[in-house]
Amino acid sequence: MADKDTRRRFALTSMRTFSIHWGAVLVCFALVVLFVYAGYVEPNRIEVTHTPIGQLQGEKAIVIAQISDLHLQEVGTLERSVLQRVQEIQPDLLVLSGDVIDTPESLAQLDVFLTGLNAPLKIAVLGNWEYWSGVDLKRLEQLYKDHGVELLVNASAQYTIKGRALAVHGVDDYTAGKPRINSIAGKPSEVSVLLQHSPGFFQEDLSLLVKFTLCMSGHTHGGQMTLFGWPVWTPRGSGEYVKGLYQTKTCPMYVSRGVGTSLLGFRVGARPEIAVFTL
Repeated sequence: MADKDTRRRFALTSMRTFSIHWGAVLVCFALVVLFVYAGYVEPNRIEVTHTPIGQLQGEKAIVIAQISDLHLQEVGTLERSVLQRVQEIQPDLLVLSGDVIDTPESLAQLDVFLTGLNAPLKIAVLGNWEYWSGVDLKRLEQLYKDHGVELLVNASAQYTIKGRALAVHGVDDYTAGKPRINSIAGKPSEVSVLLQHSPGFFQEDLSLLVKFTLCMSGHTHGGQMTLFGWPVWTPRGSGEYVKGLYQTKTCPMYVSRGVGTSLLGFRVGARPEIAVFTL
């Protein structure tokens, strides 16, 4: 009887040891898969989203493409994919909504990237990293100008696209810059777009402003790392916003998930995005 009990205890111990061993193996395997997916797969799975604003579609609709938070380090696979997608979209207006670079050394790579960026009209605003990284903003502005990109810092630009008047207002970054709404409080246009890198700006009192057809922002990376769709963390200046379309008192406001990554080179549940709008 004692031998039988001993054998039973030995069998149970062996089973527990076996379960613990294979459980540990499965956990390690899952972590490796997650690491590979978060570091190498999802950050390169660029998604083009389409958001109609208003009822006008067809030939008279103005097509705007937004590239946000590029955090350019090199012109690699992801960046070449972005250039190809923009070529396919053929937007009437392309917007670079801040954090395009985050080191002074990236100006050379930005020069290469902008050379391949084709759109009839191109506009940029500043993000927090253009300030925090010590990028020479005069050199950045000149580089943009050399490639036909108009940098708007508390400034506005007027265009006529497909016979329609379009006003674009660029506000300095809410997180690191000095946004001045009185510099853009002009007369309403048939189509008006407000650009601001950090969406927390839209929780401020903007009652002095006219209503805009569309406001565009970025900064949050869609959370970059999410658990079941919920962001683990969003940076200062995000406010209550994470990603997608929100209705604010001033305008329908879209928060792009952006293209690149910041601080950690991982994305989970927040694919990189080129946002396209028809107005």
